[in-house]
Amino acid sequence: MKLPKFPVDAPFSADQKSWLSGFLAGVKAVQTSTLEDSKQSKDNPDNVLNILFGTQTGNAEGLALETADVAKTYGLDTKVQGLDEVDIKDFQNMKNVIVSIATYGEGEMPDNAELFWKDLVSPEMPKLPEMRFGVLALGDTGYDEFCQAGKLIDMRLEQLGASRIISRQDCDVDYEDIAASWISDAVPKLTNNLSHSDPGEKSTRVRSEWNRKNPFPARLSLNKLLSKNGSGKEIRHYEVDISDSGIEYSAGDVINVLPVNNSTLVSLIIERLDIDPSHIPNGKEQSLEVLLTSYYEISTPGKKLVTYLEEKLNNESLSKVVKNSDKQALSDYLWGKDILDLLNIDPDFHFDVDEFLSNLKPLQHRAYSISSSPKKYPDSVHMTISSVRWLTNNRDHLGVCSTYLADRVNDDQKVKIFMSPNKAFRIPENHETPMIMVGPGTGIAPFRAFLDEREIIGASGQNWLFFGDQTREFDFIYENEFSEKLKKGILTKLDLAFSRDQDEKIYVQDRMLESSAELFRWLEKGAYFYVCGDALRMAKDVDATLRKIIEMEGNMTSEKADAYVNNLKKEKRYLRDVY
Repeated sequence: MKLPKFPVDAPFSADQKSWLSGFLAGVKAVQTSTLEDSKQSKDNPDNVLNILFGTQTGNAEGLALETADVAKTYGLDTKVQGLDEVDIKDFQNMKNVIVSIATYGEGEMPDNAELFWKDLVSPEMPKLPEMRFGVLALGDTGYDEFCQAGKLIDMRLEQLGASRIISRQDCDVDYEDIAASWISDAVPKLTNNLSHSDPGEKSTRVRSEWNRKNPFPARLSLNKLLSKNGSGKEIRHYEVDISDSGIEYSAGDVINVLPVNNSTLVSLIIERLDIDPSHIPNGKEQSLEVLLTSYYEISTPGKKLVTYLEEKLNNESLSKVVKNSDKQALSDYLWGKDILDLLNIDPDFHFDVDEFLSNLKPLQHRAYSISSSPKKYPDSVHMTISSVRWLTNNRDHLGVCSTYLADRVNDDQKVKIFMSPNKAFRIPENHETPMIMVGPGTGIAPFRAFLDEREIIGASGQNWLFFGDQTREFDFIYENEFSEKLKKGILTKLDLAFSRDQDEKIYVQDRMLESSAELFRWLEKGAYFYVCGDALRMAKDVDATLRKIIEMEGNMTSEKADAYVNNLKKEKRYLRDVY
């Protein structure tokens, strides 16, 4: 604030001008002091609640934002960051921390928490005696390492001398209510130690009304077979109509579909349980048939059910793999089996229905990478999905959601959907930046969206796609679209790897090696490197090949190549959507 100068002809006496000047100088001093106090408050780590998230699909980030919304109602200053955005030196100075983190795969850190975790467990990491923290962990009890990422963060912070302000909360797949309760308990525990303004500030964050508990009933407007007759796969293209939903999405986001179980499998399980389909189990309001159709997982056996069946059934093979705690042996034993297969281990054993249901997991949504850009298709969302079908024990087995969409959604039915933003998987903000995309099979989905988006916005950056599958004749999905993009120059390079078109199998990572020098040059020019698809094998092979290329073409040691890759991750130029 500048003090005003009085015009020569101002209608004030000398005394009045002196009084007014003094008054205004006092106002300025108060304002300056207030601004400085406010700045000091926000700059002081003692007065900031740091909310950090480690996420693979966006759920942990969503909870971090919800935590910030709650904190704002208490007038707290908050700072929300992904763990890949946190400098470990800045972390050392944080005094009040809440970590929302999901576990990926078999107990692994999510991609955006990997480097942070390496720094946190480093021997050089100093003690954190002034830090107060709480951990909100997301996971799936169907996996042995339930919430392992959250457990590790929680334990490591304790080892470093930080003070736990609230016990860690481990959340299963139905996490919303439990997480909300924990957040409402955790935030007030910080209010006594933090400076805060008047409570009641409302969040301005825009939230969709459609979510897992309130999905949007969408019309399936297109169900088209992409793979050709003769393929060993059944890959389909789907489009759902969102024109009257108010749903917004971005290229790179995820669509979630709530499936309905196959009626044949439901009937066979009810028949095996030897009970009337209209029976209403204790504590339930719906019939057993309705519950098994729409509320419980009846295909993939969960850990809890397997343990229950091992205790009930006198089966040597099952007991051996369960009691030996051999995860690989158990996985091999369960491969291809659904719940009915396990119930039939002893066809004469009578199961208590209530006990059986108590050991089932809730039926969960299935998440799919969106294969459309809203800039090209604002009123629809596209999916690229492989239908899963196999034969075991002389009985057809079906993928829960893939065959629900393929076989059982007719014109009179609606598909229940909701979106999950994936902000860590986006095209570069700089439209001149090159992109390298590796997406074999249905992993092509987000890159179809990326290329459409870059074409619509007129991005000048070069685009290089690696795609592969079993055969070119039968499995080259979206071939015409990509050929057209090559002609237009939208797609700069297209490298194809069809594993069964020659005696020696060729995969996308082999094509990467064949162009190793050029790929490294693209990286040196600032290219983003994307991977989408199978996490178990493909993504690991691609990662190993990328490191090999950098080591070879950059004339580096393996340690320096690893550091190069880590720097790509820090710069958010190595991005993965793997499952």
